[in-house]
Amino acid sequence: MPDPGASKENHTRSGSGPAPAGRLSRRRMMAASAAVAGVGLATVPAQAEAAAGGQAVSLGVSGTTTVEFRGRVTQTGSSGQSFTSYGYLIRASNTVQSDLFAGTSLSESTALLTAYATGDLQARTVDMAVHSLDIVGTMTVYQRSQPGASFSDPSSFQVGVPVARYDMTLQDVLTVFATNTGLPTLSGDMRQTAAGRLSGPLAGQRFGRKGARLRFFATGLGFKTDPAPNANLEIAGNWSIE
Repeated sequence: MPDPGASKENHTRSGSGPAPAGRLSRRRMMAASAAVAGVGLATVPAQAEAAAGGQAVSLGVSGTTTVEFRGRVTQTGSSGQSFTSYGYLIRASNTVQSDLFAGTSLSESTALLTAYATGDLQARTVDMAVHSLDIVGTMTVYQRSQPGASFSDPSSFQVGVPVARYDMTLQDVLTVFATNTGLPTLSGDMRQTAAGRLSGPLAGQRFGRKGARLRFFATGLGFKTDPAPNANLEIAGNWSIE
């Protein structure tokens, strides 16, 4: 796209000859200022967000991965129509490890940012060993003041202050490779509907931005449980900025 500022600049020069030696064009001045600050022009939106109230955890440049997580999914109901997922963040943009874990052991029991999601089955397609499930749901991220989540108690991942909420639309492609065992691959869209302020070592920052759109991905291992078609999944994955 033509640069309006550059067009005006060229028009001015056409009537007066080359710019005097030592004068920088407006475009070069902007680039030079960004270089002196130690950042590229692509990060200016992040700077503006920081000026408006601190850095935003989980945000970044479009197309980059900003959160990684581990979790579990349980599929229940008479037709396997209900999903509950719970887990913890193992990496997030604008944080360091001590912001996410209490101690050096990285596990659910030391995690300080946890997530809890529920969803409903919208459609199911089965073709031999490959199953495709469409799921719509919501996810909430919690900040804990103390660690203590446990995969043996899903409700423990709802402890703390809710700092982010998302609407989610996912596709779960399950490849069955053995009796009652399959490889799930989940992908889809996330839209952030709430963004709260963080506390403790992350005070002054928000978790994400309301209205942000992201892409979700996870994979792992799934086991069918009784009564069928219920299942338990162990997953790990990430989400990225659109």
